[in-house]
Amino acid sequence: MMRIRRAFAGMALGAAVWMSAAAGPRTIAITIDDLPLASTVATSSTERREVNARILAALKKHQARAVGFVNEQGLYRRGELDAGVTLLDDWLDAGMELGNHSFDHVGLWDTPLAQVQDSVLKGEVVTRWLTAARGLPLRYYRHPYTQTGHNEDDKQRFEGFLAAHGYQVAPMTVEHDDFFFSCVYDRLAGPTQAQERRHVADDYLHHLDVALDTYETMSQELFGRQIAQVLLIHDNRLNADSLDRTLARLTERGYTFVTLEEALKDPAYRSRDLASGRIGPSWLARWARERHQKLSVYGQPDPQGWVVQQHELLCKDQ
Repeated sequence: MMRIRRAFAGMALGAAVWMSAAAGPRTIAITIDDLPLASTVATSSTERREVNARILAALKKHQARAVGFVNEQGLYRRGELDAGVTLLDDWLDAGMELGNHSFDHVGLWDTPLAQVQDSVLKGEVVTRWLTAARGLPLRYYRHPYTQTGHNEDDKQRFEGFLAAHGYQVAPMTVEHDDFFFSCVYDRLAGPTQAQERRHVADDYLHHLDVALDTYETMSQELFGRQIAQVLLIHDNRLNADSLDRTLARLTERGYTFVTLEEALKDPAYRSRDLASGRIGPSWLARWARERHQKLSVYGQPDPQGWVVQQHELLCKDQ
């Protein structure tokens, strides 16, 4: 989900906000999109389960209960449906929650509203069967590309449809371009490229700090405090190999992990947001737009340096 951002300014302010807010409680919910796996290269059912096992191990280690958002189209691979269902069972066995991310990842920009609604219903068949068998809810919907509609009419009609089917929109306030880093990581898969992969992972962790500085600044300017944040990342190899470091870094910055349900109890999430249009930024930016409130920052800058060169070289087809 490459995003178009305003020019970044105010990193010093972001660092100052981090220091001034460090004494207060800081919480974050972890949400992971595109189960059973987001990949730019071919994968086997065995690798998909191994990737998810590493993600779940990191979540368990840090006692973070995440919501995994499912694109059920990814389950329907010839001879591998049972393996995909087992993978989702693994998430539920680990105490995680599953959510709906549409069947085929269609967004509310290039796709007619009725087709997106069909994708919601088609995308819940297996997930609802698995959760209902355990007496668990299927209650959250994450918009593909976090696109919430062309206009307010589309947005309201779609959210009414979601509510009628028992869904609550899952917003996000923090993201840090993992789709960008993960493409490079996927393509550096050769046996002699371990050092390059470590370089990508290190840059990715640094970019998390850059992103958090930004979104903490936005939170402070909008609400005068640090709200409960919601992190969006994707189910991919990069996060399988680096989620332990990501969660440790969040802990170092003073965050404790909460469920999405707990995060959404923060009054900030009762703020009104407008239809996103084509670009689906952080809900912090959406709230600022609805309030006509000028902020010093509106989202982290795009990645810089070596990883950009690698992306241009390796990911031209993405």
